[in-house]
Amino acid sequence: MSNEPGQAGRLWGRALAWGLAAVAFGCGYYFVRQFLKDGVWRFDLTLVDKSLAVASLFLIALSMALTGFSYFSRRSSKALAWRKPCGLLGFWIGLAHGLVDHMLLRAAGLHAESGAEAGPAGALGLVALVLFALMALASNAQARERMGGRTRRKFLRYAGYAGLILAAAHAALLKGSSWIRFFRSFKPFLPSLSLPVTLFAACAVIVRVGVWIAEKRKA
Repeated sequence: MSNEPGQAGRLWGRALAWGLAAVAFGCGYYFVRQFLKDGVWRFDLTLVDKSLAVASLFLIALSMALTGFSYFSRRSSKALAWRKPCGLLGFWIGLAHGLVDHMLLRAAGLHAESGAEAGPAGALGLVALVLFALMALASNAQARERMGGRTRRKFLRYAGYAGLILAAAHAALLKGSSWIRFFRSFKPFLPSLSLPVTLFAACAVIVRVGVWIAEKRKA
């Protein structure tokens, strides 16, 4: 029992390192992609904003995907211990993305994503963020006692996948035209990083559906 706080600390420390690495990778990726696309070496807050968005979606999708991975791989359930830190970290990074997108960019005289799809996409993103916030509130011990273990697990499962689908739809509405242009011309050489991350989120949902089907067949 004495090692549990230390183990939890190491778990959170590693998850935080992954989160920072994901944001840093996104910044570097978008920095290079911008040069390939526009021929300009420029680093500004818009690149950070995009990196926060994809890092958030990646971490939340990873948190959800770990359930299916553990189920189908038949390996130790130790991987499941990563779900909470990855999911919560993804939520906080997503919240940071929302604040940067709607407050700091405007304060810095920069522009967020625009167009007819920006409004609906923003609404989907907001609902997803609210769901993830509710999950964060339900992740503590007091919520477990009040809700009961079974009810809490169901809530986290359905809210999590609903939020993940909405977050992926948010990205698809904002960047769908960019993805289509890439597949038509393969220019620039690097696609928007939102494309592979959204595909990963879709895979996480598909794997969870596979778990549900497998459990139904066993019943």
